[in-house]
Amino acid sequence: MNANEATLVWVDEYSRMAEAYDANVAPRFEPIAREVVRLADPKANELFLDVGTGTGLLACLLAPRVLPQGVVAIDLAEGAISAASYRAGNAGIRNIRFEMLDSRNIVYRGKLFDGVASNLGIPGLGYDRVFQEVRRVVKPTGRFVFSEWPTDPTPSFAAFRALLESHGTRTPSKDLAQVRDAVRLVRNDPEAKALGDPRAVLNALAVAGFDHREAMTKDFSVRFAQVDDLVAFGASYGWYERELREMSPADRVAFDAELEERLRPLTTDGGITETWRLNFFAARPE
Repeated sequence: MNANEATLVWVDEYSRMAEAYDANVAPRFEPIAREVVRLADPKANELFLDVGTGTGLLACLLAPRVLPQGVVAIDLAEGAISAASYRAGNAGIRNIRFEMLDSRNIVYRGKLFDGVASNLGIPGLGYDRVFQEVRRVVKPTGRFVFSEWPTDPTPSFAAFRALLESHGTRTPSKDLAQVRDAVRLVRNDPEAKALGDPRAVLNALAVAGFDHREAMTKDFSVRFAQVDDLVAFGASYGWYERELREMSPADRVAFDAELEERLRPLTTDGGITETWRLNFFAARPE
């Protein structure tokens, strides 16, 4: 499997699980998205681009701030775009244009956008091309603000991943085998891993032509009331959902028990609590 094939598999999984993702994942990402908005500081009558909009969380936060202008929100996952359109419509937001576009090839004219933002939406494979495209379409006086995960997973998801590997089926379906290949490529590719390294990201932004670059970190306290809530969160990503669905009943029982034990150090009377540390970047062409 090559990088383009892995990207398409990744996108298909996001598309397939868009409704579950919007219900179980997006609400937990809202504080992170609000920090992106704060750093981007959108103003009335500015035109913004949301890269990797997913189910539209960030776009819907930006849109009211830039009236009477609007937001162009792009993503490759068709299912996510559908969910995002529903989110905006349900909220009565009319100044967002959702488009199914590859952020490595943004088909808009140069120097169009006052600002470009992304909340955990920069693709690991090909992010250098995304930065080049953003540099092309943002105005010389504009800004590019985005959030990303660090390279190492949070403690809860480190446990989640490890137990999926140890209890996952040894006879995967064709779809699961394909998904495993894609996930393995994305997680092990040096370029993709570098997206979690602020120094590498700042260097890539410089190569793309952003003269002013800044990296910041911010911690977010997150709570899951019980282990099942964490599992539901994880299962809203397609690759995790497939692993859990194809796991044998005996392995699933062992998985649940071992996950609860692994998470015991993070568990209090209030549930499972941990800190998510996110990287934030702000860049300007001039």
